[in-house]
Amino acid sequence: MSHRDLPANVTFDPTSVRTAADAISQFRERGLVIKDWAASHGFHHEVVYAVLAGRSKCLRGQSHRVAVALGLKPSLDQGGPMSTPPG
Repeated sequence: MSHRDLPANVTFDPTSVRTAADAISQFRERGLVIKDWAASHGFHHEVVYAVLAGRSKCLRGQSHRVAVALGLKPSLDQGGPMSTPPG
């Protein structure tokens, strides 16, 4: 299966994925290839592997966006102190 065959809505439920190990388990359960998931979501596969292996702190940039997409970190859209501009 190539990334072109993946439906655009292949996402991870942020309430069920809490750790990188959980995300890896979901990839296996769904039969997804990490490289294909990364490409279909516009991420470089090496960044996704670094996030899943714990080699990235996911503080900003693409690694942060990967962690949010995998449900490892909350999205700013889900509330929190930085979700709305001050003022």
